[in-house]
Amino acid sequence: MRKLSLGWTVILLLTIFSFSACDDDEDGPIDPVIGTITDVASADSRFTTLTAALERTGLDDFLDVSSSQLTVFAPTDDAFTDLGVDLSTLSDDALANILAYHVILGSNIVSSAIPSGRTELLTENKTGPGGAQLPLFVDNDGTSITINESATVVVPDVEAVNGTIHAIDKVLLPPSLLDRARIDGRFTSLIAALERTGLDETVNGEGTLTIFAPTDDAFTEANIDLESVTDEELSDLLLYHVLGTSVPAGDLADGDNFVTSLSASGPGGSALSLLVNSSTGGVSVNTDANVLVPNVFGTNGVIHAVSKVLTPQTIVDFTVKAEGVSELESALIAADLVGALSGTDPLTVFGPVNSAFEAISDVVDSLTVEQLAKVLTYHVVTGNVRSTDLAAGTVPTLNPDDVIDIRVDGDGNFFIFIDDDTSVNFDLTDIQASNGVIHLINGVLVPEGL
Repeated sequence: MRKLSLGWTVILLLTIFSFSACDDDEDGPIDPVIGTITDVASADSRFTTLTAALERTGLDDFLDVSSSQLTVFAPTDDAFTDLGVDLSTLSDDALANILAYHVILGSNIVSSAIPSGRTELLTENKTGPGGAQLPLFVDNDGTSITINESATVVVPDVEAVNGTIHAIDKVLLPPSLLDRARIDGRFTSLIAALERTGLDETVNGEGTLTIFAPTDDAFTEANIDLESVTDEELSDLLLYHVLGTSVPAGDLADGDNFVTSLSASGPGGSALSLLVNSSTGGVSVNTDANVLVPNVFGTNGVIHAVSKVLTPQTIVDFTVKAEGVSELESALIAADLVGALSGTDPLTVFGPVNSAFEAISDVVDSLTVEQLAKVLTYHVVTGNVRSTDLAAGTVPTLNPDDVIDIRVDGDGNFFIFIDDDTSVNFDLTDIQASNGVIHLINGVLVPEGL
């Protein structure tokens, strides 16, 4: 068989290619080669402001990785104009955080794949507490797609090799806690109460907060007539649901956690405590309020939706509800002292933890009711004596014949002196109740001569 010359070979290959191209044309147009999201945005006259911002912050390189899978909700030039903010006045970090809030990494989401109703998507904005990713909310009603109830997708499905761009008519701003509560839709009663008292500015400000946010159902169940409550009373109630620091659910230790609220309505203007319990079954607050949805992050903290409106706890409430002092609870009931610790006059209780009672269980079991009452009143002093008010010296107790001898060790820590061989240390101080304060101690104080 004769071999084809090089010239004939080239002609034959060109002929085959031309027929193949004709076949492809008959099936449909050849898709043009498209670039990355950065390429597509920079070539589109609707995104000149966005392109400049991406280049300024270096995020253009992030969106230029062809192997990535990305979804970008891209504000148009008109959207940036409507924002009314001179971007040159923003720091590079602030601008980068805004831009990152428009980017979903790891998913190429086309409009046809967005389900009806609401979808929560985690963005590349990681300014939540501990670097948590802030989410945005996509609502699809079948005719339009909106983001965070403010921005509308005006041009969907602009394709790139590494994802999809959806042009939107508003710039999305990373949400504060108040923004998150408004978008959520379950906290209308809470928001109205915050606005009435002016605390909406507090939860929308700088710093970091934790809000145990009662749902609308919780307010309905509480049957609180907000019209009959003064602004001051309502403010104290709301602040009892707020911590001055961010505490994601994952940061809670297993078991009981006593945390301090922003409500300074305790005796002497002291800040009231909350009992937050974390277990495999979930998180509860003051035992009877369950955290329904934890870790709703905003730029300035975290919201935990709770099933009940929280109310300040008394000394007895904390003693009954805290797992670590159940022996003290039993002793108070046995000695018929629950009523004595339930009054309005402030008291300070040096409360032995369970292990302290267990260590002298044989002694406690042998006591009469009167003797047990004498032991327990030896742990109580009048007034709201917080740790900052402690001083070395003797303190009279409700047991009139006995005093507590408080001393300070070489490291500046307070302890209760018993004798040269025995002392009792503080495990936890300043559990602030509405009618006094509890300090947990690791020993049971037994009066002399008992």
